[in-house]
Amino acid sequence: MHQPWIVVHAGDGDDVIILEGRAQIVTDRQELERVDAAYREKYVDPGSGAQATIFEPDADLYLVNVKRVMAWEYGTVANRTDWIFE
Repeated sequence: MHQPWIVVHAGDGDDVIILEGRAQIVTDRQELERVDAAYREKYVDPGSGAQATIFEPDADLYLVNVKRVMAWEYGTVANRTDWIFE
């Protein structure tokens, strides 16, 4: 990974949540299987019942060590809240 510092925009255009931090690829098999179990439970095709999986060719799971969070609601950018984690 050439640029491990990332920015994640996890909200929509109205209610904004922005995370900043260092990302790393998850390689621990137990952690991958734990995340896959939750993912399979959440993402189920309503027609066939097929469960999605994180185990796809050339796909990686990333863990973000969040160092900063910014959040605000539409129209209240002046009331933005920031959290910084050391």
